Amino acid sequence: MNAKTLITALSLAVIGQAALAVEAEQFTPAPSTLTRAEAQSQQSAAVTFTEATVFAETPAAGVSREEVRAQARAAAHDASFNALYAG
Repeated sequence: MNAKTLITALSLAVIGQAALAVEAEQFTPAPSTLTRAEAQSQQSAAVTFTEATVFAETPAAGVSREEVRAQARAAAHDASFNALYAG
């Protein structure tokens, strides 16, 4: 019985390894149209102007936090049907 269990476990391990033996990159990325110098200049410009880390200090909507909370309370107490959430 132990030999059967050992052979079964070994075969499952081999099959599992074969299933995981795929290339990490399964697609061909499009070739870049930029030269190395152009890519480096874009990178340095993004770092210089901190484009990736600029956050707005003011809320996008002109609504205060208290008004949003009041709207949320009113919506929670309203038992009407909202078609937006019906799939």
